[in-house]
Amino acid sequence: MNKEFEHIRNQTIGTVEFVSPREIKVLLEINAPQNTAINTGVPQLFPKVNGFVLIPNESGALIGIISWIGVEYSPYPKRKGYKDFDLIDLPFPLRKLSISPLGILKEEDGQFEIERGVYSYPSVGILL
Repeated sequence: MNKEFEHIRNQTIGTVEFVSPREIKVLLEINAPQNTAINTGVPQLFPKVNGFVLIPNESGALIGIISWIGVEYSPYPKRKGYKDFDLIDLPFPLRKLSISPLGILKEEDGQFEIERGVYSYPSVGILL
């Protein structure tokens, strides 16, 4: 396995659930950082309101700013092949983010450039 690919996979934080021109909603994974993220090599606060996230797309990466963080309750996730007869069905917290899209991060000749505005939105279901 390529080490760079494994590093990128370890930085995945969630799945895009909803896309509109002014808002993108993301369901965070259960093992996503809850206070401080250290998967980038430098400890940083994540998630936090007004923090930035990158969503990969065909033209580079969409830059978004976190505008809402919350918890929604749902039934405990079912596991395939297991019967949890002794499990009491209590609400299970799912952490979610709301992101406001700002622009596109592009790489040209080894230089990164930010282009304001978004013309290429992510699909529902992609990993963030």
